Amino acid sequence: MKIKIKIEPNLLIALGVLITSFASLFVCISQTTIMSKQNQILMQQTKANAWPSLSINTWSFGDASGLDGYKIRLSNKGTGPAIIQKVIIKYDGKAVKNWIGFYREIKIPLNIPHSHTISELSNQIISANEEFQLIDWSSSKKMMQYIHDHADKISIEIYYKSVFNEFWVVKREGLKSGFEKSTQTKIEESKIPNAVFFEE
Repeated sequence: MKIKIKIEPNLLIALGVLITSFASLFVCISQTTIMSKQNQILMQQTKANAWPSLSINTWSFGDASGLDGYKIRLSNKGTGPAIIQKVIIKYDGKAVKNWIGFYREIKIPLNIPHSHTISELSNQIISANEEFQLIDWSSSKKMMQYIHDHADKISIEIYYKSVFNEFWVVKREGLKSGFEKSTQTKIEESKIPNAVFFEE
């Protein structure tokens, strides 16, 4: 005895619609996943094209009689601008607020005239492949020689960010020769210390 099952046409149509809906949902999810991955790759490429990389450099020259030039410069060798957030300058481990405080800590003799040329660093934007002169002591031969003789106790930390609000710190311990290298570290904004910041 054969049993005949009669399926209503409306039910077949409903099943067809349901299967089609699930297929469309699967395709939509797959496309969304692919687009999300593509967007992530695109964002990483964009960030790479706007990545700042600061280094702290000394520039000095002279002869056996002494120095004729002594400067501290920053250079951005990255692919995007570096937006300066905070600066910490220390002498012998003690942070100073400005160059006057620095001269006080380094104890420059009164008979040596204080002379320098500076550029404002706070909130400065250093473009890719740009050099920024932090300070130039070259106009006072005695002063730059004295500072250079004590420069192994100078340290600089500069906290900066990219246009995508990614944060880094570049540090240099000692400014006497080219052997002291800058070290650059990516950090979270919350890791910027609550210290005495350099204001000049």
